[in-house]
Amino acid sequence: MFQTSVEFAWRDFKLIERFRTGVSLHGHTMHSEECLSFIPRLLRRIPGVEPLVQRYQHEGKPVDFASAYWTPPLGPASALHLEQTQILGMGLRPLVSLTDHDNIEAGMSLRVTADPRDVPVSVEWTVPYERSVLHLGVHNLPPESARAWVARFSGYTADPREERLPGLMEELASIPDILIVLNHPFWLEEGVRQADHCRALDRVLREGILFLQAFELNGTRTWNENAKVVELARAHRRPLISGGDRHACEPSACINLTNAATFSEFVAEIRGGDSSILFLAQYREPLAVRLSEAAWDILRRYPEYPGRERWTDRIYYRGEDAVARPLSAVWKDEGPWPLRAITTGLQVAVSTKLHFALRLFLAQGGELVR
Repeated sequence: MFQTSVEFAWRDFKLIERFRTGVSLHGHTMHSEECLSFIPRLLRRIPGVEPLVQRYQHEGKPVDFASAYWTPPLGPASALHLEQTQILGMGLRPLVSLTDHDNIEAGMSLRVTADPRDVPVSVEWTVPYERSVLHLGVHNLPPESARAWVARFSGYTADPREERLPGLMEELASIPDILIVLNHPFWLEEGVRQADHCRALDRVLREGILFLQAFELNGTRTWNENAKVVELARAHRRPLISGGDRHACEPSACINLTNAATFSEFVAEIRGGDSSILFLAQYREPLAVRLSEAAWDILRRYPEYPGRERWTDRIYYRGEDAVARPLSAVWKDEGPWPLRAITTGLQVAVSTKLHFALRLFLAQGGELVR
């Protein structure tokens, strides 16, 4: 019996009194490599910044996005603290699963300083499939075999033969403490066509549904998209689960509520079909406002992180020798003037007065949840 409840903090915050624990899932740290094309696409959605982006692309040298990537600003300890602080502020005990892209260094390093029962070793696995790309959240890998599993995931990603995927998923699912989540099922990887993604999604659900234990409601996707995930989970008789998908400094906009004392106990609840999800107040903010704040978090300075202070320290480019180098090794300052203008524009956009005005102007664009 699969039973998922989806609640909204702005309707009834007292419901958390029935629970002891809050679970933050799907957060990213400096160990994630993100396609650089994400930043121009994000900036184009922010009022006033789009003309600067267009001008730079017109005047500047075209960027080979396939050879470049950016990394989120927060390190593992800072990301963990951010999520824990939000949950503790709600009077709940925090469990946090950080899932960097194809990388488990965040979880492995935190095992030294945090209680391993509270901070599992997890990963967001990039899964090329037919002409699309899917993302699987694999939570609570056994620490002693986690690196071996990630090596196998990377082997599939580098040589994606679709017939191998169900066997890998079946082997994973046979480990009782592991949770396999289909993250943001309807999200399109850059350059993927909608029709190709739909075919790939249909096939993976036909061949691998027995090994998918939950579908994700995502805190950075629109409610219209999340509503489609609700229907998908209902059709395939799978529970839903929260996923903050945090890349910057806003804590997860949705969490799971539970009475589990450890992450393994939480996994057992989800695999048994029982899930309680809470969307938090920030999810109601207009998406353009949230994106502008995230973009500024990505581009602003972090004096507390020596060697990663500037955004040019956190964006990498692979040259002809295939070695990834930060842009700060190429540029002596903050880069060409159009890029400096964009960062200045973002700083102004998130200043107190303009930010308040932008919120009012875009209030009708907030997430409307019936």
